Parts: sequence; structure tokens; C-alpha cells
Amino acid sequence: MKFGNFDIEIRLARSKDAAGIVTHWNENFKRGFSKYAGTNRPRNKIDARQLSKSLALKKKNDFVFIAIDRKAKKVIGTSNFSARDKGRTRHRGGMSWEINYRYARLGIGTALVKAILEEAKRRGFKKAQAEVAVENTASLKLAKNCGFMIEGRRKIGMLLDDGRYVDTYTFGKVLK
Repeated sequence: MKFGNFDIEIRLARSKDAAGIVTHWNENFKRGFSKYAGTNRPRNKIDARQLSKSLALKKKNDFVFIAIDRKAKKVIGTSNFSARDKGRTRHRGGMSWEINYRYARLGIGTALVKAILEEAKRRGFKKAQAEVAVENTASLKLAKNCGFMIEGRRKIGMLLDDGRYVDTYTFGKVLK
């Protein structure tokens, strides 16, 4: 798919993609572009090995999609879906997403999230959920563009690296 001047491939991540995913995460982390992410530390080779093993398992309820710049031959975005494999909430899963700062605001994130939502639906899931900091305007816009609805607001839902607590919105999307 074309996004601006970029030729981007969006697909299910494979075990061999782990190192590229970690490199992507670390590049955004160093630039401060992932300040709202669930983790606040750079990843290392051990993280890449663990991710590779996890991706190799090909679980129905835990999967990652990636966006790759075909010309640069690098991962420039990720989105994951994770759900319980048993219990009363096994029909719904949590999601996250992140796009490389150089590729932001081109529609790649929206395409990536829509692709993983389609895969979740294909796998039989009924609902996707996400939690987004209220000041993360880019992710708020992306969630709304992908059909998520605000279901609630969590007071002091996230602690940022600068020591501030910020509220978060909880989002949901029924997969039809």
C-alpha cells in the first residue's frame, strides 16, 4: 500500500520479525515518541528472543501485526491483540499500537489497526479494547477513526516518566 512516498506492507508478525520490532520500539523510545506506551524502558536482545518465541507459538488469542517500509526494509509500526484463552472474558482482547515517529500521521496506524481488528474478528473475537491517555491526541484520533467508542474514563490511569499521572480513556469496539 502507498502512504505518501512510502510503500508499506501490513501483515501478521513472524518469529523472524522480533529483532526488527525491538529496533522499532527502541527508536521511538529514544525519541520520546512512546511516552504513553505501556512500558517505559528500552528493549534488549533478551526481549527480542522472548518475543521471537512468543510469535513462534502462533497463539489464537495473542498476535501482532506489523507495518514494514518495503524500501527501507524495516518495521515501522506494530499493533498487538491479546485475550485470555479461558474464562468469561475470552471473547474480548486488549490492543495497543505504535508507529515510528517518522511515519506518523500518514494513515499507516489506522490501516494497521484496521487489519488487526479484521484478524481478531476472523479468529472469532467479539470485542476489542484499548486504553489511551487523554492527552495522546494522535491515538485518540486513531481509535475513533477505527470505530472505537469511549466507554469510560480512568482517573490517574497512567504514570508518565516525568512523574505526572494522567487520566486515560477506555475504548471498546464490538467486532461485527
